[in-house]
Formats: sequence, structure tokens, C-alpha cells
Amino acid sequence: MSDPVVRSFITKLVCSKGGRVEYSRLAGEVELPDQQLREILEEPGQVRFLVRPQGDSTWVLALSAVRICVRKECEGCPRLHLCKLNLRWKCRVRSCKYSHDILSEQNRKVLKDHELCGLNENELRVLLFQNDPFLLPDVCNAYNKGVRNCNQQDDCPKLHICRHFLKGECRFPQCKKSHNLLEPKALALLLAEGVDDKMAWNIQTICDYKAAMMLEDLGASSNFKPAAGPAKATTKSEGEARPQQDSIVRPFSKLVLDQDVKTAHVAKSPQNAEKGKEKIDEICLHYLWQFCKNKSDCNMIHYDLPYRWQIQTGDGWKDLAKREEIEKAYSDPSITMYQANPASIAKSLLDLDIDFKTMTSNASAVRRLSTPSSVTKPAKFVMTTKWLWYWKNDLGQWIEYGKQSQQDGTCQGSILSSDVLENVFLSDPTGSIQFNAGPQQYEINFKDMTQRNLVYQTLREVRRRPKFVSAEDIKTKKGHTSASAPTPVPAPTPVPAPTPVPTPTPAPAPTPTSPAAPTPARPLVYGLPSTPSYPGTWDPLALPAIGYKAVKLNQLSYEYMEIEKLFQKTMSNYVIHKIRRIQNPSLWQVYQWQKEQMKKKRRGQNVEEKLLFHGTSLSSLEAICNDNFDWRICGTNGTVLGKGSYFARDAQYSHNYCRQDAKEKIMFVAQVLVGDFTVGNPTYTRPPPKSFGVLNCYDSCVDKIADPSIFVIFEKHQIYPAYMIHYSEKENKCILS
Repeated sequence: MSDPVVRSFITKLVCSKGGRVEYSRLAGEVELPDQQLREILEEPGQVRFLVRPQGDSTWVLALSAVRICVRKECEGCPRLHLCKLNLRWKCRVRSCKYSHDILSEQNRKVLKDHELCGLNENELRVLLFQNDPFLLPDVCNAYNKGVRNCNQQDDCPKLHICRHFLKGECRFPQCKKSHNLLEPKALALLLAEGVDDKMAWNIQTICDYKAAMMLEDLGASSNFKPAAGPAKATTKSEGEARPQQDSIVRPFSKLVLDQDVKTAHVAKSPQNAEKGKEKIDEICLHYLWQFCKNKSDCNMIHYDLPYRWQIQTGDGWKDLAKREEIEKAYSDPSITMYQANPASIAKSLLDLDIDFKTMTSNASAVRRLSTPSSVTKPAKFVMTTKWLWYWKNDLGQWIEYGKQSQQDGTCQGSILSSDVLENVFLSDPTGSIQFNAGPQQYEINFKDMTQRNLVYQTLREVRRRPKFVSAEDIKTKKGHTSASAPTPVPAPTPVPAPTPVPTPTPAPAPTPTSPAAPTPARPLVYGLPSTPSYPGTWDPLALPAIGYKAVKLNQLSYEYMEIEKLFQKTMSNYVIHKIRRIQNPSLWQVYQWQKEQMKKKRRGQNVEEKLLFHGTSLSSLEAICNDNFDWRICGTNGTVLGKGSYFARDAQYSHNYCRQDAKEKIMFVAQVLVGDFTVGNPTYTRPPPKSFGVLNCYDSCVDKIADPSIFVIFEKHQIYPAYMIHYSEKENKCILS
């Protein structure tokens, strides 16, 4: 039997990441032997985790039998007593008769019985939402009586879902009622109640699993298809296919036992039988270019264009006929609504109107599948998708970033180009970036797709649209690379071409000085040298296209000894077990770009840069290594100097924020562009302006000007997570005399 503490820790870890986590990430964070971790996840009699394959990955979801009681009070109840509306962030009653305290004496007892004492409120909320149907929107009673008898149909404010399916009690292999929570109407109701796309996918997966288990217990075959709703559906933001129910009940040991599963990653085997079934929603570059060696076993989509427009119907996703016409309209940033045939009353798949802002056609979801972004592949891949970024000026014109022009025809503005924005966007699609254009300072918010002037607070709309490529263009590119193609191709070097808005022809960007070599594909930040420069100490074989590699340092290396020396200044009673260098090409290039921006702001003067420490919880390690420090996620321990990410000169200070109950602790060492700083304030959400100009702001905040020991950084691009130190306290030996 596994240790309850370990089970609780894994549950907390999974819930902190939104209710599910990739097996490879989980294995890397818990650092248990693979066999032991597998045994914990599939331990008989402990329904705590659900493990299922999805494409090339294996996902772990958190399960629990804990439920919320529908009554206000009941003696000795084994359920939690909490306000349902409060868990949805919707309770507005000052003196609510239902409890808002998850740590009440009765609730603590229930959590202890379910081994959930270590969960905070947000983690418990995630666990409850994806396991307790009581928290979901109400199910329509009329729909569940007879054969879909609801008179309101699409206007009904309740879920048209089989109520027994949500409870895991549906006994019908061919149920006539819908089992699909990811269809547009049901998903819209879930989103309105605070359930995001990721959580909706989790709930669907868990309900499918319970339905399959019910039929298996009844002696029916678990290999069935639902009668209502498509076999696969896709959430708008993540593009994850709804799992088919016959793939859920397969034991975890059968999924990974024959694979070389290590603590760092799950090996991807071409022979994996699931690979041919589960598709990744991305068009295969090799097939489109000329030939895919994987043929029918390829887990990507084989299609004749680099884009594919589809609409969701009751029978799944269906291709739209006028694909080039739709793509051409979508490539124009000034077009929000595509109108195929205004005169047509009875719309078919040949002439549907599409709202590009909501990606819907009437009440049906629409999606655009495409090849990978051009910034994630070397220039020789000519079938990638070139994304262009635009902002809207006062005349209602859409101007591409990096091509701003004044009335006299001269160019002005920042070096912020579409490629730079695309790189930063891919590293954090919900983040933001600040930049200068002449004397003005701006911030682009990717989540809201807006550009805000930081002084005047004016807002402008921002749009990300693909560069249009016709079917004829694709024919000329087939079998060619960027060096041999007979016509201009969407490679990192911009070529003057017709654009959706009248803009002056840009000067060519720097071209790569060396041909494409068999090096790992990785995104480049254009505006910096076209061949990215990495520190000489980095391992050239550990430069992934996306994400990071952690490289263990040699204890005899100068690099190791310098970090050890910095650490031991205030941590002499602790011993270092290992130091790992974080090699994240995307974050490094953005960090270097930020340094250049700050240097230009200082008229060529160097920017002060420091190696600083940061202590955090184990659950934040992967997020930091992949996506950098984000105070909204990692900086929850205090805001006395402002709402930003906190770093310390002394390791001893950061040690206080590491997980204290762990025998081996982990601390970050970050490269930080501190620049010009001033004393912080709890109200700051960004550095304050300097006294001699509102447009000229400080770069960071500190605890004191003279010999500062605490630094607060508000812009994450000023940070690069450089190292992870694994350490523990020295053992005190007792000597008897």
C-alpha cells in the first residue's frame, strides 16, 4: 500500500496545475522511481487518479470521492458543507447561511478522511469541480424525461445532458441523450459558471471513464460509441480531442510498461498503437511538402493545404468547402465577419457566415487547423504558417508591427516586428510585453489582444492573422526549400508582398549567415542576430524547439563552483547535491531582446544585471522552467514592495520560501536585469516614473537604495531562470566522549 502522504502530495500537485498534468512532468517533479509512481497511480482500491493517453502524451487526472452536501447542516455528515455559489465566485450574500470556510472543524474532518488536508482553497475547488456534478450548471429535467422533451431547445438555460452520465450511473451503451459536455451550447453554459476549457475537458474525460466503468460492471462491453454527440470535440483554446470511450479504461501499466519511461520524460515510440488513432490537431509539414515517412501512422493531419477550416456538427468536425475564400478573408485584419453569400437564406457548408472574433457560425463552433508557426522551425521548412501582427490606428487602418510610417513616408517606431511578437506570444499566450515607439511606452496584452499606452491609457485593438497562401502557391513550393524555391516563400526573412493594408515596403530583415543545418529546430527572436547566440557553457545538444532541458553541472567546473560560492555565502550549514543549468532557447532569446531594448532606452549604456535567488514551492518548478517567473502564479508570499516577482541577493532569505517539509529542497538562481531601481511600495503594479519625466520609469524596485538585498521585477522578460540548486541541511553527527 502506498504512503498516504505521497498520494496527497501528488493530488495537490495535479490540482495545482488545473486538475491534470502530463505524466512526464509529474515524474520529473515527484522524482520517484518509475515503477513506484505507476503503482501509486493505479493502486487497487484507491480511486485517486485517472491515467489516459492523448496523442503522444499520457495525462494524469485527479479523482476524488469527496462531495458537497446539499443541506445547510446535518450531524455527522461525511460530506463537505460549503456554499456552492462561493465556490463559483458568485456568492454576494453578506450573511450567507452556507459556510464559506473550507477549514471549519467539520470540513477539516472530511478532508482528513479523504487525505486532502494539504489542499488550499483553489486546489480543492479544482478537485470538486471536476468530480462533483453538484457544482455544474443545472441539468434540464424536461430534456431528461422521455426523448428530449424540452420545448425551449437552444434557448434553455440548463444543460441538455444525460443526468445519469454526469453521476457515472448511465446504464445504456446507446443512450439517446447527449454525453457530450464539449458541444458548443453545453460548453458555453460551463464557461458561464466559471469552468474553463481545460476543466471542461477534464470533466468530460472523467465522466466518460465512469460511464465505461459502469458498463463494464454491468457486463457490457466497454468498447462502445455514444449515440448522442460527436465522437470527438475540440475545446477552443487547447484543441484537445474529446477522448473516445474505448481508450479510457485501458490499464496504465499497459500504456507505459513497454515504454522507456524516465523521470525526465515519457519516450515517444513510433510503434505505439495509440499513435495511429489519436491525432494532433496540426497539419503535417512533411506530407504537405512532399512525403511523410510515417504514412497512415502519422499522428498529425495529412492535408493538401497549410490551413483547414472546419465546423462542428452533430456528426463531428466537417470541412468547409470555400476554404481558400475563407482563408483569404481571415488573412485580412480588417475583416471580422466572413459573409459567403448574403443572398442565400438556407445556408449550407458551401456558404456559411463566420464570425472570426468568436470563431462561430450561428451557434456552431468553427476552427482553423494549420501547420506550425514559422518562428518555431528553420527557414528550410517552407510550409509553415507565417503569422502577422497588426494594430488599428486612428483612421481605422490596420498597420503591421514593424512597418509603422509617418505622413511623409518615413518609417518610425520600435523594432517590434510580427516575428518578435509571435515568439513572445508562443512563450506565454496569456502574458504581455512592453515596448517603446519613439517617446511613447506601450503594453500589448495577448489575452485581451489590446495595446495600451502606459501614460495616456488609450487602448487599441490588436489582431494576429496568417499571411495568405493560395493553393497555387503551395504547388510551386512542393519539394523546394527556402534556398531553392522558385518563388518567394514565408521564411523568417520578410519579402515585399501585397498586404491587406497599404503600408510602405519594409527594408529586408537580416538574413541568416549560414545555411540550415541539422540542429534542433527552435524559435528565433527577429530583431536580434538571425543566428541566435547562446552562452558558451551551454550543451549544444540540449536546445529544444519548445520548452527546456535541465543539464547537470560538473562539480569540478568553474560554472558549478561560482554558483556554489554564491550560495554558500549565507548557507554554510547546507550541502548542495547537484546544480542543474536550465537551457530554454525561447526564454533566453526573449531575455536578450529585452536587454537590448533596455540598453537602447539608456542610449547604449549597459544595463545592470545580477544573479539572484528565488525560493518557491515544488509545484511551480515546471511552470518557471517552461514559461518563466510569473508573480500571479509564483509570487503569492507577499507584496510589501509591489506586485511582482521577488528575488534575493542572499540564498538564506530565499530558503525561507522553499518547501520546508521536504528533505531535499530546490532553489532557483536567476539572471535578472535590475537596471535602475527605487524603493518599492505595496501599491505598485509596475515601477514608478522617475522624477524628471513620466515617460521614463525605473526598471525595478528594492527594499533600500543603499546595498539592496530584495529586488522586485514587474516585467518577466527581465528575468531568465538560469539554475536550480538541489540542497539539504547538513547532518549533525553526535559525538560521545
